[in-house]
Amino acid sequence: MLVPMARMELIGPKNLFFDVVSLLHEIGTLHIEDLSKKISAGELPLEQMEVVENQLAEQEGMEELLIRLRSILKALDLPSAPTDEVARQKHYLELWQLDSKDLAAEVTKVIDQVEDRTSSLAQAQFAMESEMGLLARYEPILEKIQPLAKQIVTTGAYDSVALLVERRYKGALEGLKKELDRITDSQSEIVSTDVDDETTAVIIVFGKKHSEAVHKFLAIENVNQVRLPSEFQDMPFDTAYDQLRQRQLDLPAQLEKIKTDLEEMSGNWYIKLTTIRDVLVDKIDETSAIPKFGQTEYAFVITGWLPVEEVKGFRQVIEEKFGLDVIANQLEIDEREYEDTPVALKNPKWVEPSSWVMSYFMGGKPMYGTVDPSMIWAISYPLIFGMIVGDIGYGAVMLAIILWMRNKFKDKPFVQTATGLLGPAATSAILFGFLYGEFFGAIPWESGWIREISFFGLTLPYNREHVVMPLMFMALGLGVIQILFGLIVGVVNAVKTKHKKHAWMKGGLATLVIGVILLIIAMVLLNQNPVVKALGALAMGGGFLAVMWFGGMMGFVETIELMSHTASYLRIMAIGLSDAIFASAINEMAAGMPAAVGIIAALLFHSIHLVLAVFTPTVHALRLNFLEFGGKYYEASKQDYKPFQKTGGEKSA
Repeated sequence: MLVPMARMELIGPKNLFFDVVSLLHEIGTLHIEDLSKKISAGELPLEQMEVVENQLAEQEGMEELLIRLRSILKALDLPSAPTDEVARQKHYLELWQLDSKDLAAEVTKVIDQVEDRTSSLAQAQFAMESEMGLLARYEPILEKIQPLAKQIVTTGAYDSVALLVERRYKGALEGLKKELDRITDSQSEIVSTDVDDETTAVIIVFGKKHSEAVHKFLAIENVNQVRLPSEFQDMPFDTAYDQLRQRQLDLPAQLEKIKTDLEEMSGNWYIKLTTIRDVLVDKIDETSAIPKFGQTEYAFVITGWLPVEEVKGFRQVIEEKFGLDVIANQLEIDEREYEDTPVALKNPKWVEPSSWVMSYFMGGKPMYGTVDPSMIWAISYPLIFGMIVGDIGYGAVMLAIILWMRNKFKDKPFVQTATGLLGPAATSAILFGFLYGEFFGAIPWESGWIREISFFGLTLPYNREHVVMPLMFMALGLGVIQILFGLIVGVVNAVKTKHKKHAWMKGGLATLVIGVILLIIAMVLLNQNPVVKALGALAMGGGFLAVMWFGGMMGFVETIELMSHTASYLRIMAIGLSDAIFASAINEMAAGMPAAVGIIAALLFHSIHLVLAVFTPTVHALRLNFLEFGGKYYEASKQDYKPFQKTGGEKSA
């Protein structure tokens, strides 16, 4: 649900301005409103608060120190030893209480102690890792050429080039020899040997005076030459191979020494450096916030938002610190301000993954003053996913993998979000698997060892491959219910935000859908009941007239769109049916093979299908939620609730 927000206004004498800003930073609950735009547009009778020249210079100095500090931290790793939070907090407070000049001097002193050493170690580590990668790429090539190179003895009058040729092109070497003899006046020789089933190593020896012409010819013909790293280029290939191997043996120990030194640096400095970083970030934030505030000749004005439940504690802290010198007023939030009101969500833990996905794909959290559909999405996504997959075996494997990933990657937020979304979906797939009677595409119930159940004329488990119509009605029924609910939520949102035209149009569409539902009920369930039919026809007609009256041509377009969006839910039937047929086809194919081959084939193709059974239903379930359902009511907010708070230090209650 959306957290109720309060808009606050703080007014006080300008001599207390910086003390108030520091306290707001310390409290850490007020989302600062940027008044500069309203002041520039003449909407407020205020002047913009300005940062004085010495503050700008101090801020620029801190920003430069922060850049240097972050480059150092990038080279270090978080120490494995637990952090002493008490000592860290104490150090933070010591630094925070320093004035800007003393803080800059202290930070510069620390940076100067570690910057050069850390930089040199990081550069050495990068260089060694790059060299190891380069040598690893050349080592197998030289290994192939090295036996052949030992057969070649060259003098200063001769040069050599090594080539690797695919064995299927080995016959082209005769043509290459003729062309080289032409270029070198027959002062060339080619020696080759097969190094494996696919590759032939070739060394060309030629007079050094023809070196430029030979290299130019090979470059034009795009021949695959072996080009050694610069430090090995002047060596014979066999000597280069021996030295490369020795370098490969020496580098790991040298690299390990560099890493050990960096780990020691991290243990000694990482916590101290991150604490300094937090202080610098917080100091810069305070200065950067100043232009967002307003002022008169004698007073300052600060406005912002915070959760309603925080208002009492917020006022109490302000009053305890400044008494009646600073006034904290709660302002009424007009519906015209909903669009600019920052949004925070507070949902149960099992709903949070759906909230994140909804906010990401819909361009932001729902606008303040509207309905938060997170819980609806948390139910509808697994429901649609389960209807499509509907297989006990696939669902169980998915759930096992998801539980393993949640346990294995507890510190990875993205993995926790993804598995939090897919866990209920996999569970839903298992439940619908019992409904359809499917286990990796097989129908164990058809063997007769489990008793079937009749339910409202439908035999359960229900074989969707044999009888398609119930699945089609289920998909369309879900579509009608979800879209109707979306239209009703759209009406509620329009009323809350005072968009009467939208409210009437969404209401007309909802009435139109209700009319269709009544007509279907009258004809299918109530034996052509004339009263219900008349009510349905009246609702359809009235709804359509309301849509056209308040929407005009757009109303007509939305009516057509309503029908197409409802029909889109048939994709649940189509994709689910294709998945079931694919799984059955895998079993039939495997059954026609020898037992061992069939088992391997079944495992392979069911594994591939498992990946498809995760990806495809997810895409279509999200699409139905985002476009067909969400498009009926969703309006995204412009900004999230981001309180003005310190990155380090303690937050006041």
